[in-house]
Amino acid sequence: MLHLGALAALFLVLARASSSSDETCADGQKPSPRMSLLQARHARSAGTIHRATPQSRLTVNPSGAAAPLDDIGYHAVADRCCQAEMKEFIAREVLELGMEVCIESGLNGIVPYHSCGKGPQSFDALNANLLKDSTSKCPWLANTGLCKALDPSCPTFADVPPLPDCGCSISQAVILDFENAAMVQNNFGGKGPDSGAQEMRFKNIGEYPAGQPFEVVMSTSDRFESWNPSSNGVTKFPKFVNIALNGAGNPSGFSGEVKVQVSFVKPGSTTAVVLPEVFFAVFDVDGSPGLSRYQTLSGKGYAGYVTDVNTELEASKTADGRTQFTATQVNVLNPTDPMTASDKQRQSMVMYFYKDVSSFEINLGVLGAGSGRNFNFAGKCALMDRCGA
Repeated sequence: MLHLGALAALFLVLARASSSSDETCADGQKPSPRMSLLQARHARSAGTIHRATPQSRLTVNPSGAAAPLDDIGYHAVADRCCQAEMKEFIAREVLELGMEVCIESGLNGIVPYHSCGKGPQSFDALNANLLKDSTSKCPWLANTGLCKALDPSCPTFADVPPLPDCGCSISQAVILDFENAAMVQNNFGGKGPDSGAQEMRFKNIGEYPAGQPFEVVMSTSDRFESWNPSSNGVTKFPKFVNIALNGAGNPSGFSGEVKVQVSFVKPGSTTAVVLPEVFFAVFDVDGSPGLSRYQTLSGKGYAGYVTDVNTELEASKTADGRTQFTATQVNVLNPTDPMTASDKQRQSMVMYFYKDVSSFEINLGVLGAGSGRNFNFAGKCALMDRCGA
């Protein structure tokens, strides 16, 4: 039989599930108070871009400490493959259910089942797990104030290893070295400044296996419009690669979005090279003050992604299941070194990590009329401090 406290928690879960449609309400419907509070957090500074569209009600902060306690927030956190973030999210949900963590290693034990270790599942499944564990013979959580010593026959949870922060590994990754690479072709999307193959190609960018060089090719099958073709490629900041993307409607009919295919190939060819792990960081995802022009970013095929714990990027889910980031800060200063970043710069960057891949996709967007924005990339960044050894 369920304890009264656990029964009340179950009613809370059912009540929240029955009202979940409010979180994705149609035009004109009132958003939930929790989502409204989250939007208020992002409107706290004068420099924040203010948007009041139906889609904006679906955006969340993907941090485990700030994501809304619902299915949208759950998937935004789970998609990160950062178990420390999911642990924070689950701990908040435990409190929301009127419970407390009695055994920390028990909390550690459930996290992989709701992150990339052995999951993810769903927000409803998480709540079902928590309620079941709280009424088991050997509970690691209990209703607030009711923690007690475990039965001697129970496991001690001592064999649960410490959780890694994020699922990326510095020692396993092949680092893309754009700083020392040579760009041998610069004609992304056919916009120049070079002629010939419609790609950006870099040699001397890395070796895998040891002693075997490979090249990076960036291309697109989409329509691409650049606000400044001469700034595409490696420019005044030689440690980064830049794509200067025009905004929506510039020129007329352009969507303001482009899908970038990043491929690893043998030198001078299209023969694929599979890398065991690789990082790809996007910097300075921000907007323009006083304008509705702001940057969006999404990836595909990644094992996980890393943001700052206090990221200012908002996350939402695309129709095909990808996590899309949208800028909230304006005019963040461009970093001059990928491994050095101020708090604001960390809060506006994303580092994806990929495993056993020969290619992946990055989607870039500049939403709003007028001129475009620069997207800067590198194969490493300051967020690597959240990766394992």
